[in-house]
Amino acid sequence: MTPPTISVVIATRNPDSERLREVLAALFQQDLPVKQSEICVVDNGSDPPLRSGDFEESAKLRVVREERPGLLAARLCGLAHTKGHYIVFIDDDTVANHHFLKAAVAFMEAHPQVGVAGGKIVPRYIGQPPEWMEAFTWALALRDNGPHVLEWNLSSGTNLPSWTPIGAGLLVRRAAVEPNYLLHVQTHESQIERISWRGQGVGGVEDKDLVLHCLRAGWSIGYSPEMMITHIIPPSRMEFAYFVRILPALGKMWAQTLHAHGFEIYPPIHPWSLPLRKLKAWILFRAWRCPANKLRWLESCGYLDGLAANCHAIRYVSTQSA
Repeated sequence: MTPPTISVVIATRNPDSERLREVLAALFQQDLPVKQSEICVVDNGSDPPLRSGDFEESAKLRVVREERPGLLAARLCGLAHTKGHYIVFIDDDTVANHHFLKAAVAFMEAHPQVGVAGGKIVPRYIGQPPEWMEAFTWALALRDNGPHVLEWNLSSGTNLPSWTPIGAGLLVRRAAVEPNYLLHVQTHESQIERISWRGQGVGGVEDKDLVLHCLRAGWSIGYSPEMMITHIIPPSRMEFAYFVRILPALGKMWAQTLHAHGFEIYPPIHPWSLPLRKLKAWILFRAWRCPANKLRWLESCGYLDGLAANCHAIRYVSTQSA
């Protein structure tokens, strides 16, 4: 039997049922021929467990159970239970536009050296976002990298671009992850999990680990504005306390992930220097003046914590090639 062209993997844990139904409905209504796609919902420990019969058009999807917590385990489970030449990871609160899957397939077929890619992610705010939040929408997995297709690899002669793909709507070429990435995870799983979130609802960098691994293995990364999804942002993710919690952690994990793959710009720093560096950053960012300044300072503190942790962190040694 011919495998589908593209597989959709949705990792979820105790999802909002109405929101997940909207996500699935958007996938059922894609303009890509039905036989070219499959949908796999990975139930990452929901209580009660999810079942295919819980959803309309259940014949078009399958639900599999993964008890190990976290997006890394859930996405690996999705890889193991799908057959598509390409895999796209859709979050349980992101709604794909009608053309998403067709655009994803077209992009990958037109760019055979791209191993991983992302698209445009626009918000649907449930409520009015505060003014200070505009500078930190990247932490809500919102992305708009312009109207043109982008592609980059290690031979491009420039620094790692700011538009590297993220987990929401992450498009992956199966040949880029099997078997090399799976071997990488098997070898370094404890390290990847140590510098990534466990659980869902806050984001992490296990997706960036996959992206950087593929780059080191010789693949390109890409961006297609035709691949557009809408991220539903509830009021709880627009609260100041939410950003206070996630920004330092994201900064720290990103610094550690860059170091692990040899992409860091700044060298490790001594842990004893942290208090002075954070005080200097407090003054530099004028953290006392407004919410945005304080958040920039907290983000900086997290990155400094990551640089300090890199003093004793390992690097991955990659002998694989694409």
